[in-house]
Amino acid sequence: MSKKTGIIAAIVAIVLLLGGIAGYMYYKRTPTYTFNLIKTSVEKHDWDTFSKHVDTKNVISTSYDAFLESAMESEDDVDEDMKGMVSGFAKLLKPGIVEALNDEVEQWVKTGEKKEPEKKAGSKDEQNAQNAAENMTKETGFDTSSFKGVTYTKDDGDFSLVGITIEDSQLKKDFTLELKMRQLDDGTWQILEISNLKEYLLELDKARKEKLSEVNKPIQAEIDQRLSIKNAKAGIVQADPFGFSQKLRVNLSISVNSDKAIASFSGNIFLKSPDGKQTKIPFESKRSLKSGDQSISIDKDLNPFIGGEAKLAKANLSQYSITPQITKLAYADGTTLELKTTLDEK
Repeated sequence: MSKKTGIIAAIVAIVLLLGGIAGYMYYKRTPTYTFNLIKTSVEKHDWDTFSKHVDTKNVISTSYDAFLESAMESEDDVDEDMKGMVSGFAKLLKPGIVEALNDEVEQWVKTGEKKEPEKKAGSKDEQNAQNAAENMTKETGFDTSSFKGVTYTKDDGDFSLVGITIEDSQLKKDFTLELKMRQLDDGTWQILEISNLKEYLLELDKARKEKLSEVNKPIQAEIDQRLSIKNAKAGIVQADPFGFSQKLRVNLSISVNSDKAIASFSGNIFLKSPDGKQTKIPFESKRSLKSGDQSISIDKDLNPFIGGEAKLAKANLSQYSITPQITKLAYADGTTLELKTTLDEK
């Protein structure tokens, strides 16, 4: 090798080395590098590194707000007054839930184990917060999801929005979460919130309902075969001799085709007003039924302090469409036939 060739080779080697260093320095400043740091911190139970790159309290706080908004929006058959009551109660629980979830995340990162809820006598608020925190964790679907990769990165002023793809193993479906992140002084990043969590939860809820409907379709067909509703009429009757309260009475013409005696049944009555608003009235009837055609009545007390039910008490129900749904049959021998309410039910 000539001296000239040796110099060129040395220059090329230096360029490649510098290029590798530059590439690594660039990589260190990417969100992907931070995600790997977070993953490693969990594996090594390094809470300091994890909390540096994940603002857990802010993520949980903003996620709680998104969770509440999506829950209120997805329940389209729940009375607006009831939604307001639930929303107000949920906001009162928020500080305790944020603390409970933050403690749970810290415990999980430090030990790899879920924190067991403390059983404290007289601590009703703490128990409510813990139950709500566990429900929130379950409803997000993160415990059945796996990270697939970064989809996009875009600037948003002093922050960046990073799209990541996750796969829900239960639904066999991909979803995109958008993380709002800020860059730290050392070039790495910190996750501040999931900016599209509400949209993700609504999409997840829709996918779950579609899947659950598919799973329940043959069960509903069997229920309808064993107890079919031929006709339904609804009216309002007095619930007390003084006329202070009312109840909904639904008269059903049914046909029972079951080789086993039915001890009780339950379901929902859906009443839709002329303007398209729907009210769902759950019911349970402990009337025992045997095979054959028969007429039965279902009575449901109406709560005058809940707007939808108070409106029903004054409505002309002849203008409403009525759709009964039987969701559960309980037999005299102790067995049941009922729709699944969650996908993880056996």
